[in-house]
Amino acid sequence: MKSLLLVLPYFSHHLFLLLLFHFTSKSFSLCNPHDSSALLQFKNSFFVNTSSKLDTFDPCCSSFSFKTESWKNREDCCKWDGVTCDNVSNHVIGLDISCNNLQGELHPNSTLFKLRHLQQLNLAFNDFSISSLPVSIGDLVSLTHLNLSNCLLRGDIPSQISHLSKLVSLDLSINSVMDLNPFTWKKFIQNATNLGELYLDHVNMSSIEGSSLSMLKNLSSSLVSLSLSDTRLQGYLSSDILTLPNLQT
Repeated sequence: MKSLLLVLPYFSHHLFLLLLFHFTSKSFSLCNPHDSSALLQFKNSFFVNTSSKLDTFDPCCSSFSFKTESWKNREDCCKWDGVTCDNVSNHVIGLDISCNNLQGELHPNSTLFKLRHLQQLNLAFNDFSISSLPVSIGDLVSLTHLNLSNCLLRGDIPSQISHLSKLVSLDLSINSVMDLNPFTWKKFIQNATNLGELYLDHVNMSSIEGSSLSMLKNLSSSLVSLSLSDTRLQGYLSSDILTLPNLQT
């Protein structure tokens, strides 16, 4: 009995240390290894020209940031520039590498589209000039914010963008050789019932009748900001968009 009493403090001390290690290591654990690998592969699929200067006067992107230069193997990706992780699951939920001067093709099989927990994605002011927007964008169904403005994307916006039903903000502006067709427009507006901000300036919407904007009534309870300058819309604009109750800009 006496020997047992002597052992108990020793045992309790070690149990305390084990529990302390468990909980502290949990709270400071590295990001999800799958996400880390996906980000590194995504980074390595592009060239980053760190010597070039930004040819824009947009206040949102006054200079290149080169955030991906901080992305190193075997380091916690949650601490990388532009990366935000969920505090519980450690999955990557936010990625902002705007103004990074990425140059190359945005492939449909890019590991970017394996980041299925992404909620916010900002790739604005990068050079994807040999790319169209991949259908794989529809795999990121958790997205609430998507910014692909000034990316030099071309071709048709895929109908799979309508899969992003949780979107609150979508910015595809200043992609002048990107096309939005009537079928994709209709599917997207029908599904994006939470959309509050929609920016499509300089996107080619010439195949869409102006009267089709009446479908924006589906967003009457959510849409706050709408910008469609230089989209080459055809015909008469529907007066319905002027009566959207929450529209401010």
